[in-house]
Amino acid sequence: MGSDDAYAGWQEVADRCFVHRYEHLDVSATVVIGNDSVLVIDTRASRVEGEQLAGQVRALTALPVRAVANTHVHFDHLFGNGAFPGVPLIAHESVPVDLPAHQARVKALYEAEADSDRDAVLATLVVPPDTAFSSVWALDLGERHIELAHLGRGHTAGDIVVRVPDADVVCAGDLVEESAHPSFGSDSFPMEWGRTLESLSELLGAGTVVVPGHGSAVDREFVLTQRLDVVDVAEQIRELSAAGVPLNEALARGRWPFPREALEDAVARGYAQLR
Repeated sequence: MGSDDAYAGWQEVADRCFVHRYEHLDVSATVVIGNDSVLVIDTRASRVEGEQLAGQVRALTALPVRAVANTHVHFDHLFGNGAFPGVPLIAHESVPVDLPAHQARVKALYEAEADSDRDAVLATLVVPPDTAFSSVWALDLGERHIELAHLGRGHTAGDIVVRVPDADVVCAGDLVEESAHPSFGSDSFPMEWGRTLESLSELLGAGTVVVPGHGSAVDREFVLTQRLDVVDVAEQIRELSAAGVPLNEALARGRWPFPREALEDAVARGYAQLR
């Protein structure tokens, strides 16, 4: 380990499991340290931010980075991949397939905005994951076993969770969010998300630390509560569709657990998935 300065910004949520929560986009990156190597989980929103993360990892530990895991396709979790050259980049098999379209959409949005990070995002040469799996993947960091699993679709098609069994830690990506409500985007699967969270809850014990993609670490009870709200969204969509409520009226007719303005894509995607 490094000096006290090396720990700046890092929170050790369990034995040698460090989380850095960044102000920009309130996104978190996680570092899991084994006896001979390190796993980095998510790489932030641009090459510049990825380079900053890589430097902070080097300050935290002298051990080499064994691999990088991308929890899903979204830019704020993988545009920094290029800051880890020569390191295996692991993700669900859908991520490299979906990434070109997502990259084009994100860069088009930044082209049209005067965001302070606009130039950094637009200049990023996105490096896709080069190691893809469909269901499970395992890593050994030196007497520390790591499990990566795709439990189902939800926030995106390719959400994965990363489990550190000996520390009782699970990094859940954006399947779980603490600092805001779950994000139902145009690539979400609202009718399946609840089942995926149910599968996630089965991996959690009373003392498990769950690291969300955005926000502070949570526990099993938080995940179960958020699952109920996600299931509520899906069930209301199902009922509205079955009752013949037109799509353009459905959002106004529901009694949603989250703000209506955040559920436009959820309702549209739900109707489409039910068809």
